[in-house]
Amino acid sequence: MRVISGKFRGIVLTPPPDRAVRPTTDRVKESMFDLISYRLDGAKVLDLFSGSGALGIEALSRGAEYCLFADASRESLRVTESNLKKICASFDIERGDFKKVLGGLSASGAKFDVVFLDPPYKTGLAAEALAAISEYGVLEKGGVIVVERARDDRPTVTPDGYRIVDSRAYGSSVVELVEKCTAAAVTGTFDPFTLGHLYLVEKAAEAFDKVYVVMLLNPDKTPSIPEKKRLKLIKLSLRKLPYKVETAFYDGLAIDYLAENNIKYIVRGVRSAADFEYESKMAEWNYAHGGVRTLLVPARDSDISSGRVRELISEHKSLKGLIDEDVRGILEGDRPWTK
Repeated sequence: MRVISGKFRGIVLTPPPDRAVRPTTDRVKESMFDLISYRLDGAKVLDLFSGSGALGIEALSRGAEYCLFADASRESLRVTESNLKKICASFDIERGDFKKVLGGLSASGAKFDVVFLDPPYKTGLAAEALAAISEYGVLEKGGVIVVERARDDRPTVTPDGYRIVDSRAYGSSVVELVEKCTAAAVTGTFDPFTLGHLYLVEKAAEAFDKVYVVMLLNPDKTPSIPEKKRLKLIKLSLRKLPYKVETAFYDGLAIDYLAENNIKYIVRGVRSAADFEYESKMAEWNYAHGGVRTLLVPARDSDISSGRVRELISEHKSLKGLIDEDVRGILEGDRPWTK
């Protein structure tokens, strides 16, 4: 076990004597730090289940300003202290249960840019620690929590307002990056995706950190455009929006997709009084059955609808002003689907 990169590169670290303490392998550690390298310069780091201290030391080697090493095991912290004697950096060591440590940090007003969570696999401690981090508010704005778990375990459950923004598998381990992130879904069959839908996504993107545009199946409708082509048109329409927008296809209920992805808000558009009445009833149902809150957004142009677009396509009339221009070229036959 060694320091992979940075000013302490090559220093050999002592592993924990307790075999129950599983140090992160060099391969996983190198891949993990590749994901967060741009976040480390001048960062304040918390290594919450520090074990040997390898993760915190790697962060210090790569430019972190400070690291707090915390662990409940006295023996693990002895190893951490031994390893820290091999480097020159700014750090502190604290022994205690993670909740007690986080409570004390909260009381002192401490916040961290990077938090490492590498507890024993399959104990549920990562989810508990995430909940405590959320409760005590120790993550700095724009900060990241790095979670390591077993590949054959379920994705880590995140508290409200936090999301897994990246997940990578390396051998038998998975590294998850968790951030503070409000999220909402814009759902529909999008047959096809119109400028009305685009306006709805834009409004959602103004209010939330992440927007999921989810194409659903409606068993009561026969779509005019196949699923794969519809999804391609959606992505084409959204190409100019920021990275915070993500597209997905889901063969099931909207509230099930939201539950699986820990999304608490859905954004729907209304074009008329009839729309408002229907969407209000659906909003009540979504909250009663899934705890999902619905935000209703008045349409910018009530004349734009997927039904209107399909009607004009069947009449071979222009779709100008109703859909994205590149999409219009495809649906009007002027541009190939493969472009």
